[in-house]
Amino acid sequence: MKSPAFEYLNKSETILEYNQRFHAIAHATVDELSEHQNEMSGYYQLNWARSSRVDKTYSISDKGVNVLSGMKQKQIWFFITEGWCGDSSQSLPVIAKIAQESKGNIDLHIVPRDAHPELLEQYLTNGSMSIPKLIATDENGEELWVWGPRPKPASELFQSLKQQNLDKEEIYKNIHAWYAKDKGYAIEQEVMEHIF
Repeated sequence: MKSPAFEYLNKSETILEYNQRFHAIAHATVDELSEHQNEMSGYYQLNWARSSRVDKTYSISDKGVNVLSGMKQKQIWFFITEGWCGDSSQSLPVIAKIAQESKGNIDLHIVPRDAHPELLEQYLTNGSMSIPKLIATDENGEELWVWGPRPKPASELFQSLKQQNLDKEEIYKNIHAWYAKDKGYAIEQEVMEHIF
């Protein structure tokens, strides 16, 4: 089945374009931002720092390199996200390095969620518009697999903390502590399982 994400091939950004936009918003002054960006500016700044840290500390595992070297089919990855998303700040640097390491077998496209909510509406998580979402297609746009919004262990931790009636801030503090300890390897492992 042709993926709806494939229609966004020319409406998406490269990782470089996305990071330039993300950096500009995270470091902009109040009068340079939209009302929504101003409301979320603290998240943009925090997530830029998180994303930069992951980018510096994560390196693909030997097992991951072996999986990528055995890819027989090129894939196009559509990553739906925004800079204000905490989970994305932890996963996009990992996804970008995997795509880079694929030596051209993975073509990564970033689809801005706020500009294109209609795409995310087709990839709801338990009825909610949670990001990030990664949709993989072949070169003809046939959908291969979908991942997101977070790795399974982080999702299980999130549900467990929610059942303990912790406030949102405490839940996210624990989730980001988990991400820091995991160092991107749960994301890598789950994505690698889908590649073949």
